[in-house]
Amino acid sequence: MSKRLEKASIDDRLLDTAIDQFGRFGFEAASTRTIAAAAETAMSSITYHFGGKEGLYLAAARHIAQQAREGSAAAQAAARAILSEKPGIDGAIEAVALILEGFTDLLTSERSTPWARFIVREQMNPGPAFDILYSELMKERADFAAALVERIGAGSFGAAEARIKTLALFGQVLIFRVARATVLRVTGWSDVTPVEAAEIRRTVRAHTLAILNSIRGDRA
Repeated sequence: MSKRLEKASIDDRLLDTAIDQFGRFGFEAASTRTIAAAAETAMSSITYHFGGKEGLYLAAARHIAQQAREGSAAAQAAARAILSEKPGIDGAIEAVALILEGFTDLLTSERSTPWARFIVREQMNPGPAFDILYSELMKERADFAAALVERIGAGSFGAAEARIKTLALFGQVLIFRVARATVLRVTGWSDVTPVEAAEIRRTVRAHTLAILNSIRGDRA
């Protein structure tokens, strides 16, 4: 294994472990010794690769942003492809539906579990790591979706209201990740397997289309 590949492997192990530990215990309580041991590397690796605990924490935020960008790239590309074919309101509605479907797939996947713990902590007490998550992941996607919602409104509401509507649309998906225990109790499911995830996806799409068609500005 080359030194570059070896470093990438160590970085990924450390970052994935750090995301899990910081998400479970928070920045103050998480132990770099425990993180290094779980990642099967020396404590000195954290200092060498990230400069210390704070550097590791910020790098973990960037790692989440990168993985989430990659996980949502196909949905974003599909949305833009639809818009190039159908630039009007119908295309915008389908583009938003595709974005929400991709978001649903990402948040119902097991890989997003440790990300969610980390992000929820930053939502409750935002700091430099939240700035990274917002600037490198959330902002571009929120701006894109809000612009589409405003296009669908066709002048019947402004940019500020479009952003609120966009947040509400994304909120219907977030509950299935950040309130997973409640979701399982209410539904009676034991877990969210691909079968349950597909049911969530169908419901989110149906709700999204109903909402967007109800606010389209080309219909009195």
